[in-house]
Amino acid sequence: MKYTAATMEDKNVDNKKDVSATPLPIVQCDGCGVCCFHMGYPAFVLPRDPVSESALAEMEIESGQPFSDSARADLLAGRDGESHWHQLPEDLKQQWRQHVAQYRPPEYGDTLDTFDGPCSWLDLETRMCKHHQYRPNVCRDFETGNPQCLQWRDVYRDRILK
Repeated sequence: MKYTAATMEDKNVDNKKDVSATPLPIVQCDGCGVCCFHMGYPAFVLPRDPVSESALAEMEIESGQPFSDSARADLLAGRDGESHWHQLPEDLKQQWRQHVAQYRPPEYGDTLDTFDGPCSWLDLETRMCKHHQYRPNVCRDFETGNPQCLQWRDVYRDRILK
């Protein structure tokens, strides 16, 4: 569903009316995509080999700070990565790696144009994920209508109501 003036509470919205005071409806995610407007790319938790004690000590020296007990345990144990990464077809993994390697974050500021930009998997025409079945946990855990959803809808109000 695309959000237009007709989906708003006042069905008589015209180009002259200020829509900033009109609440956006919470119907469904389809055709919205605001949660993906600032992600840059899908944020997968990737597999990682365990770090040795000596490598960990070297990392602490380089950073000038010791790791917390939990961070130390996590690094020593490694991680399997999230299951959705492992289910991702090899060609999408390669595309993702290439995009991340070439990605340069913007100069952060106070405008929407200085955010990370839309997720590389977001179809800007339909505002839906191109690879929804493989989306990472962070995307799966984001609930429609939660406070962050409502905040992003407010931030991107002008882009939703087009």
